[in-house]
Amino acid sequence: MSGYILVVDDQFGVRLLIHKVLEESGYNVKAVENGPECLKLAISLNRPSLILLDNRMPTMTGLQVLSILNQDEQAKNIPVIMISAESDIEETARCFGVRDFLSKPLDLNVLLKTVEETLECAL
Repeated sequence: MSGYILVVDDQFGVRLLIHKVLEESGYNVKAVENGPECLKLAISLNRPSLILLDNRMPTMTGLQVLSILNQDEQAKNIPVIMISAESDIEETARCFGVRDFLSKPLDLNVLLKTVEETLECAL
């Protein structure tokens, strides 16, 4: 894996905030606004080390992205943290293999701690 975190959220402000917080904490970050862009990067040769994935997005939901990621031999090993205001999808997301689930609005300290712990476990 290439050592970057992929942030996937259709809301520009949320993407920008997460990108900035992670970058200021020393992480390499890429951000995209939808599921197809996420999948393109996740199945490329330059895969992310971690995906932070929103659920409610146009074109494709986060759960749909997870389903497709799980069908790719390499991409299914990328840890995913789902970030959503929809707490009722947590159980379904965990069935698709998400490592953690964070609720919106985000607590940035919890986000950073969860990212750090997830990346440590992935090594």
